[in-house]
Amino acid sequence: MSQQQTPHDLTNGDNSQNEHELIEDHPLEITSNELQSSISLTNGQMNRLLQSHSSHRRDRSRDHMFFSHLTQQSYSLNRNSLLNSINTVRPLINDLITENNQRAIYIPENPDSLEVLQLKVKLDGKDNMELDKSALSQLFKAQALSAIDHLTNLQTRVQDISSKVFITGDLNSGKSTLCNAFLRKKVLPEDQLPCTNVFCEIVEARENMNMERVHAIPKTVASSVKDATILYDIRDKSTYEDHPLEKLDQLVYDNEHYILLKVFIKDDKRPVEYSLLRNGTADISLIDSPGLNMDSVKTTEVMSRQEEIDLVVFVVNAENQLTLSAREFITMASREKKLMFFVVNKFDHIKDKERCKKLILDQIKEISPETYKLNKEFVHFVSSHGKIPDDGGDGPDGDHPEDDNGILNDDDPDFDQLEDNLRNFVFKKRSLSKLLPAKTYLIKLLKDIEKISACNLEKYKQEDCDLNAALEELQPQLHDAAQRCARLVESIDKISEFSTKEVYGYTKMKINQALKLTPSEFPPYTGLSSIYDYVQRVRTFIIDQILTSVQISEEYARNNAEESVKEMHNLAKEQLGDDFMSNLVFKSDLMFTKKKHNLSRKLDVPLGISNFLDPSVEGFISYLSWGLVKPPLRIGHDSSSKEDTSSVKKNSWSQSLALSSYSVSQYWTNPSLIFTSKIPTLLVYSFGGSTMLKNALINGSMFFSLRSLKKLSGSLLIVGSFLGIAYLIHDLPRALPMKLSEKYRERLLELDYAHNNADRVSKEVSQVFKFPTREVVKACELVVDKKTSKKKEVEARLRNNAMSIDFFQALLSKSQEQRSSVESINLEVD
Repeated sequence: MSQQQTPHDLTNGDNSQNEHELIEDHPLEITSNELQSSISLTNGQMNRLLQSHSSHRRDRSRDHMFFSHLTQQSYSLNRNSLLNSINTVRPLINDLITENNQRAIYIPENPDSLEVLQLKVKLDGKDNMELDKSALSQLFKAQALSAIDHLTNLQTRVQDISSKVFITGDLNSGKSTLCNAFLRKKVLPEDQLPCTNVFCEIVEARENMNMERVHAIPKTVASSVKDATILYDIRDKSTYEDHPLEKLDQLVYDNEHYILLKVFIKDDKRPVEYSLLRNGTADISLIDSPGLNMDSVKTTEVMSRQEEIDLVVFVVNAENQLTLSAREFITMASREKKLMFFVVNKFDHIKDKERCKKLILDQIKEISPETYKLNKEFVHFVSSHGKIPDDGGDGPDGDHPEDDNGILNDDDPDFDQLEDNLRNFVFKKRSLSKLLPAKTYLIKLLKDIEKISACNLEKYKQEDCDLNAALEELQPQLHDAAQRCARLVESIDKISEFSTKEVYGYTKMKINQALKLTPSEFPPYTGLSSIYDYVQRVRTFIIDQILTSVQISEEYARNNAEESVKEMHNLAKEQLGDDFMSNLVFKSDLMFTKKKHNLSRKLDVPLGISNFLDPSVEGFISYLSWGLVKPPLRIGHDSSSKEDTSSVKKNSWSQSLALSSYSVSQYWTNPSLIFTSKIPTLLVYSFGGSTMLKNALINGSMFFSLRSLKKLSGSLLIVGSFLGIAYLIHDLPRALPMKLSEKYRERLLELDYAHNNADRVSKEVSQVFKFPTREVVKACELVVDKKTSKKKEVEARLRNNAMSIDFFQALLSKSQEQRSSVESINLEVD
């Protein structure tokens, strides 16, 4: 320290006037050695140096210069730290928005636990309406985007070397009067009625070439105060209208044409240590706003303007206390502004002053607790007695001569205390006034991020437990459903296969048995004269039998298919329950609508003379014996082909002569029918027998001589031929149909007709079964897919939850680390 200049050395010298001018012209210039010496000191050393330094006899300007340089370096370091924090927090919010877009995040159940990212849902006068997760995520997105915009405003404010003091309050609370008092001159008009309808920003005239003017930004240039602040350019006269200061009284009322008034005034008559606008430390602007409860549009403008402000001075009418609109504004502003000034006006009008103080302080304690803790510095009760200072200007202001709202008092100790505290906070504690709002907002925002992260971690971990439990429950359900469906499909296939085979076997059997007929089943024989018609009728009958067998098989297939389909549906309903909802109606009449065969062409067989004859020794003997000797069954004939002679009544002569098959008229019209009876043999036996008996009786033993036998053989030959022809004619009604049916059976075998039709019918049935089978399979697939989809959904949610948990764990860690960094920024060093 001996080789460096001490803070004491910085103030030595006799030329105080030159130093005063130096401060005023170059307030922030200081040599690097001097700064390094000051910064290298600890806080305790700095305080001791300040105390020893203050014991020297020097003017206030030299003190101001020393302290300004000392605090400026600390301010710069803190400002850079906050800017770095803002740049770090912004990506965290963007990451949170991205996560919310991909997977809707959870919002803490108690919305009041959040301070910056709080969702306020008000519908029909009810707060905190219950909304689903998706709706809340959309609201959160809007709130998060608003926070990013606010961070941008904070960054702009922190980078801005100037400071803005916002004077606001309820209607007719004395805001303009307070502003004039701070300036020590009447700049803004005052009245008992509302007079400030347009935002007025008061700036030192040095920024306007030291000319006192009013720059009015019209609504044609900007639609809001925020836009006006951005678009206004003092070098571009197209962005404003230039008016003399004297016209301010009229301009403040013209809110239909103007959105913002930039008022440039000189504040060079007071020393820099007493001035707000021209102080040598930072450029200050005072902003006078319309009353909060003037109208909704102005109130909204005031609400939004607080984001651009470094310090809020809230003027309260002691008679009204804090109104609803005032409480709403302060609550919003306290998100980032830990400390605000409260000026309680017209306090002398209150009789019970202690009760009034308690009521107002209790209100402040509720909505701005940090301000309440330091209420001696930030809450001031101002009386309305006294007088307006003579040097305050006596221009036309329209103010009531005795109603100055108790603020413009040179000798008012309450106001002096207010002014000192305000000046001390703005200049000496510039880090608090300028940087504290940013620090407060960042801390609250980071706390909200931590709460949201912790809430989501808790929710997702609990959800993971529930999802894992659901997954464990789904595994056996899925396996059981798959097994049950596999068994069901197997059963359906078995029903289909069994029914198809059954129909195939039945059809083949029915067609093969179609021509196993007895002679009595064929059309009746009508004699030799109509033998051709008889042949055609027999052929038609045989073909009809084949057709009928096919039709019977098809009808059987229809009934079988219908029963099988019902069985399939019942089985599916039993196994799947409500998961099987069949809307198909089985219509068996739609089966076999297309003919698959052509009998008239394929089954035609040639007819020859051999088809009319089917003689046999057994049949001839039976014919000769009048049926006493039964012929054996022929291969390929059914037992039913036996003549049912046992049932013939023995005492009936017509039955005995085999004349019962036809009527007398038929025998008369077709004599050839006689050959179907036993009359021809009876005649032969009668004539031949009597002749032989007569010759035997007459000739005696000579009847058996060689000569007699030779004569007899000729007769026997004639008789035998006659009997043979009679037998063939007699056997014709049996031989012809049996031979034709035999030929058709051979033709059916040659064409494999039974198999082809059985295959066709069974395939039709199989085709029919495809619809219910497909329906059952589809229902099974839906059951399994439903379980599988649910399992996949649970697994996907588990994967998403894992990603969300990783994200929020990282976000929580980053936000905690960043909040610790922001909290470590010490703004109290000034």
